[in-house]
Amino acid sequence: MWIIRAILIAIMLILVIAFAYNNFGPEQKVDVYLRPVLPNYLDVPLVTVVFWSLVAGMLMSLLIFISIYIKQTMDLHAAKRRIKALEGEVGILRNRPIEESAELLKGADSRIREVKSPFSEG
Repeated sequence: MWIIRAILIAIMLILVIAFAYNNFGPEQKVDVYLRPVLPNYLDVPLVTVVFWSLVAGMLMSLLIFISIYIKQTMDLHAAKRRIKALEGEVGILRNRPIEESAELLKGADSRIREVKSPFSEG
């Protein structure tokens, strides 16, 4: 829903600027210097400069939004996969019989005793 609202706002802004362009006096002109990339433009109507600046800003914002949206979507899918894997692991541990768990713990205790600490002497 928020995408539709953003698109409608952008369309309204473009319509307002187009209306201003059609009703603007020819006496307000500016020079646009785009060195060294593009040629210089002399006596360009101010409303034209404002309109194309707005369009360029909207396109840049759209590209940044798309890149952030894609990254967040990929992170979300990775997090969901990890949650499923961890839930499966928890389910396996919950369904394990108590005797088997006790034997595993005894085996872990004996392995811990067999491993010497690097800080102990001997």
